[in-house]
Amino acid sequence: MAQPKYLAAYLLSSHRITPATLEAAAHVRALGISLFADNGTKPLIEQTIGEFEQRARVLSSELRSLRRRLGRVPRGRDVPREIRAKSKQLATDVVNRATKVSEAIDTTDLSALQLSMRPTDLIAQEDFAIGCLIGLGLEREMTGWSVQDVDRRNLRSLTLWRRVADDPRCADINVFAVLSAVDYNTARSAGRLASLAGVKNVAVGLAGIMLDSSATDFMVFDTACFKLAKPVARRYVRLAQVLRGFAKGFADTGVKLERLHCLGLGAPALFPIVAKALGETTRITADATSPIHDAVRDRVLYDPEKDGVRESTWEIVGHIVKGGSWAFLSPFTRNFRTEFGHHVGKSRLAWKALGRPPISQSFLEVPSEVTEALPLFSDAESAIQVIASKTRIAHNHWVLGQIAASLQDKKGRHRLALAAIDRWLSEEQTVTSRSLSVARRILFELTTL
Repeated sequence: MAQPKYLAAYLLSSHRITPATLEAAAHVRALGISLFADNGTKPLIEQTIGEFEQRARVLSSELRSLRRRLGRVPRGRDVPREIRAKSKQLATDVVNRATKVSEAIDTTDLSALQLSMRPTDLIAQEDFAIGCLIGLGLEREMTGWSVQDVDRRNLRSLTLWRRVADDPRCADINVFAVLSAVDYNTARSAGRLASLAGVKNVAVGLAGIMLDSSATDFMVFDTACFKLAKPVARRYVRLAQVLRGFAKGFADTGVKLERLHCLGLGAPALFPIVAKALGETTRITADATSPIHDAVRDRVLYDPEKDGVRESTWEIVGHIVKGGSWAFLSPFTRNFRTEFGHHVGKSRLAWKALGRPPISQSFLEVPSEVTEALPLFSDAESAIQVIASKTRIAHNHWVLGQIAASLQDKKGRHRLALAAIDRWLSEEQTVTSRSLSVARRILFELTTL
């Protein structure tokens, strides 16, 4: 697999513009690299969610109790009138607040900020209410929201998109309309609305979906409801449903979806879902801070030999001292090993001399001959800790780049995506593999292009 010289593109959000970031953006453009100008919505979503988190937590507790009594996810008439009324009212309050925050944004000022980056691609202003509802766990089965309720939010986003798309200064820029959806039906309707409005470039905010830790045991497509044998992670199901819905909505009108950008997609296991969900020639891009958070906060590296499986530093070290290995395939980890070393034999002897202690996060934070021998995975070697952390971040981005490069935007991508999903499913069964198997069913059986 050829190693890309650079990332395919960079993204800079309007809320992070400073003289330094504008200088960096100018450097990126001078190198001929694509630059995406984001609309700065993420902190507004987080702020709005924070305002309603306590009320949503109370409702979630009531719903969990109901779920335990029923033995399944409540839906339809399962949800008591009182809970539905409170959920609907909370959703209304959230939407009103999100709309007020959004309307306070001066579109002219926002466009000026984004255009100051000299971008090749621009994410238009959006109605971000649906992202807030997902982030607060306010599902349609709780609120009773119809497809038309979601349509209204997307119609507002399309109005905001039109203001930018019609700006003469954006004539040579790919302007993306941001669509929102919570399931297949709402996404299909959103795709139809967007295609009829003349949209060919779509962005979808996935941060709320990715942070959703809930599970589901059913799926709805058109009027058909499919029950699952066991609950699976809702984010896998929702991602497959939403992206297939967008694609189907465009197909319904005969309009080609040229580009789709995933805002906040960084989980390696989800890349093949996206690759299969859209038409093979739709150009797919993604950005996320998760490779950074995984490397720094969670001390996780993506395994380059296993499609990016997440492995913590202590899992890796535990494997090494017990006779295993870890592949230094990225140029960043190889350079680190050359400069600072990686002494497998020494680490095993030291571990045995210590009495074969369990390898944990705390173990790697205390200096020892083991941490000295395996510095890339150590948090005890203060002299090189910053370099090790930056190396892990770069490595994770590199792995995602390799996965993306293996799922190119051309004929044959669907076959490659299926092979990647099946490799995940061939491993020991986990929450990820169970969820991926349901996503596979959505992509290859329940919906087709």
